Amino acid sequence: MKTMRTPGFVAVLLLAAPLAAQVSEAKLQQQEAKVRDLLARDKPYKALSLCNARLGAQPVHRFLPLRAEAYNRLGEHQKARHDARAWLVKAPDDRDGLFQLAIAEQGIGHGDSAIMLLDRLAESGGSTTIRYQLALAYQQVGRCEDALAQVGTVPADTAVDFLAKVHRLRGECAAEVGDTVLARVELDRAVELAPRDPVVYNSRGFFVHARNDHHAAAIADYDRAIKLNPNYSYAFNNRGWSRYRSGDTPGALRDMNKAARRKVFNPYIYRNLGLVALGSGDTTAACTRFRQALEYGFTAKHGPEVEDLIKTHCKDAPPVQAPSAPLNAPDRPAIRSNAP
Repeated sequence: MKTMRTPGFVAVLLLAAPLAAQVSEAKLQQQEAKVRDLLARDKPYKALSLCNARLGAQPVHRFLPLRAEAYNRLGEHQKARHDARAWLVKAPDDRDGLFQLAIAEQGIGHGDSAIMLLDRLAESGGSTTIRYQLALAYQQVGRCEDALAQVGTVPADTAVDFLAKVHRLRGECAAEVGDTVLARVELDRAVELAPRDPVVYNSRGFFVHARNDHHAAAIADYDRAIKLNPNYSYAFNNRGWSRYRSGDTPGALRDMNKAARRKVFNPYIYRNLGLVALGSGDTTAACTRFRQALEYGFTAKHGPEVEDLIKTHCKDAPPVQAPSAPLNAPDRPAIRSNAP
C-alpha cells in the first residue's frame, strides 16, 4: 500500500535537514573545544583518541592540526608533520598548522626548516610563544646568540611556568657560549620559579653540574627530576652518564637501559651506551650502539660526534646506512644536549 505524504510532512522534513546539520556542527565545535582543553591540560593521549574518531571514515579535516599537536606532544613528530602538511594543503596560511609543522620539523632534527616556518609566523605578528619556539630552533642549530635575542625580554605579565622555560633556555644557551656563571644564575632561577617541573632539574644537572664534572650534584638534580616524573627518560639517561663518569658502570647501565625502555628512539641513549661499551673495551658492542644512534638521527639533532666515533673506532664495520628519513644536518654543530 502506497504511503501518502502530506505537504506539511514534507515541510517538516525539509526544516529538519538544516537543523540536523546545525546540531552536527555544534557537536563538532564541542568536540573541538574538548580536544583543545585536553591539550591545554597536557592530556595528549585522550586528545589523540578524540581526533582519531573525527578523522575516521568521514574525516573532519580541521581536526588535523589538533592531532598534529597531540602527536608533537607525544614525540611522534613524523606523524605530526604528515598531519600538519595535509592540513596546510587545505589551509596554506593557517597559523596553527604552520606552528605544528615547525615543531614537528624541529623534533625530527630539521632546525633550519623550523626556523624558516617560525620566521614566517613571527613576521606576521609573532607572539611570545612563537618567539620562544624560534629561540628553541636557533638553540637546536647552535645559534645561541640568536636564541637569546628572541627571549631577551618577556612581558611583565608572563605566566610563571612560561617564564621558568625562558630562564631555562637562557641558562642552557649561556652554558653553550661558555658563561657558566650566567648559566647557573638562570637555571637556579628556573628551579626557583618551577620547583615541581622535572625538566628544570634535568637541565641544571646537565648544563651546570655535569658539564663541569660535578657529577654528584648532577645526580642529585636528576634524582629530583625522576622523583617528580618516574618515566623521565632523559633524566635516567643523564643520570646514567653521570654515574658512569663517577665510576659506577653497573648503575650507569641500569639507568641508560631504563631510559631506552621509556624512549626507545632517543639517539643520545645509544651514544652513551656506546661510550660505556667502548670504555670497557667492547668495540663491537660500541659500534653497534653508535650505529643505532645514527639510525635514530643523532647527527641532525646533536652534531657529528657519533659519526666521528665510528670513523675512529669502527673501521672494520660495514658502511653506515642512511636513516630511513632524510635528515638535514645543520651547517653549524647542533647543541649536544640531552636536556629538552
